[in-house]
Amino acid sequence: MRPIFVTGTDTGIGKTVVTCGLAAFFALRKGLDVGVMKPFEAGLTLHGKDLLPWDAILLKEASGSQDDLSLINPYCFESPLAPETASELEHVRVDLQLVDRAYNQLKVGHQILFIEGAGGVLVPITRNFFYVDLMKRWDVRALVVARLGLGTINHTLLTCAHLKREGVTIAGVILNDDEGKKDLAARTNPEMLARYLDVPLLGLFPHLETAPRGLPDRTLLADIVEKHVDTRPLFDG
Repeated sequence: MRPIFVTGTDTGIGKTVVTCGLAAFFALRKGLDVGVMKPFEAGLTLHGKDLLPWDAILLKEASGSQDDLSLINPYCFESPLAPETASELEHVRVDLQLVDRAYNQLKVGHQILFIEGAGGVLVPITRNFFYVDLMKRWDVRALVVARLGLGTINHTLLTCAHLKREGVTIAGVILNDDEGKKDLAARTNPEMLARYLDVPLLGLFPHLETAPRGLPDRTLLADIVEKHVDTRPLFDG
């Protein structure tokens, strides 16, 4: 299957938990060899005395991947900023060909590959090179994660419109109930987005009462995806 690039309408909306859920589902419920990739992680997490690329670690654990963490996450930055900004501040030169090699190795080594971006499609990686350009460079399908609450209609439609204008195939949209609010916007947004989107609305990832600081519960995440997300369109292509 063509790799799936998980992008978002904003930062901090739950791309990692959704990607972990999908990786766990395809590994545990479909029996596939699942690969994961977080090409650039910005904003390391303090665990004990160590600063770690925690998103990449969560993806590796959820998928059951045996790949080396340096292959899954070629670049990690301490600063919680766009990769271009973080790399400049930390005096790191981003080599896109190195990232290409990691991607190609993961692509041929697994039956399905999930790649998680950072922020949204127009977050810059290097000068005049954005995440949408990386999707085009790798000829992947995009999966858009959007928050459930207020503002998501505009952000989701803009994200999908830009991806389509750039020629990126959109596998679908998943709404993530990151805030757990039951307000009017959260209740009406799914129906309104279904009305205006011309790509599949794959489901609503439910709110998790506690965001785990430890390693992910693969079985729980797989169960959530199986119950709440239509994964069939992800098999196309």
